[in-house]
Amino acid sequence: MPITESRLLSPAEARDESVVEQIVRVINAAYAVGEAGLWVDGWTRTNREEIAEAIRSGGLLAATVDGEIVGCAHVQPIDADTADLGLVSAAREHWGSGIGRELVQSAEDLMRSRGVATAQLELLVPKDREHPEKERLRGWYTRLGYRVVRVAAFDEIAAQAAPQLATPCEFLVFQKTLR
Repeated sequence: MPITESRLLSPAEARDESVVEQIVRVINAAYAVGEAGLWVDGWTRTNREEIAEAIRSGGLLAATVDGEIVGCAHVQPIDADTADLGLVSAAREHWGSGIGRELVQSAEDLMRSRGVATAQLELLVPKDREHPEKERLRGWYTRLGYRVVRVAAFDEIAAQAAPQLATPCEFLVFQKTLR
């Protein structure tokens, strides 16, 4: 299926409940699979308020197919030279279609246009075992040119409280030079 549009959402779109809800649905569904077993039952990755704020920040990209939002990515500055790439998600029925790759490329282009030299992302992984979806994602990000630069403790990066974790986890911190 061709991507009919991959674009940066305007801050005004944060008021469009349909847009916000579609993005929340895509992210939560993708993370439910990608982080299965890492969180306590009932946990969801995001909510309407967080996504509306991400849109208002001027850093949320969305991919649509036939007018329906099927993927997203969020860019936010860390410092003058580095930006975080987060919330990279695609509707499961579109996995393998190139939407994720297109969103990461669009996010990197946005970072470059803002003078960012390094893209960074964090991948939550369990400490005590391999997680098939995390291994798939690690390989995917590596193929896109990202390299693990360090391992970080959960509470060093996460805003959520660790008690919501169902198993001990840490973050693999990836970076990619954009210039």
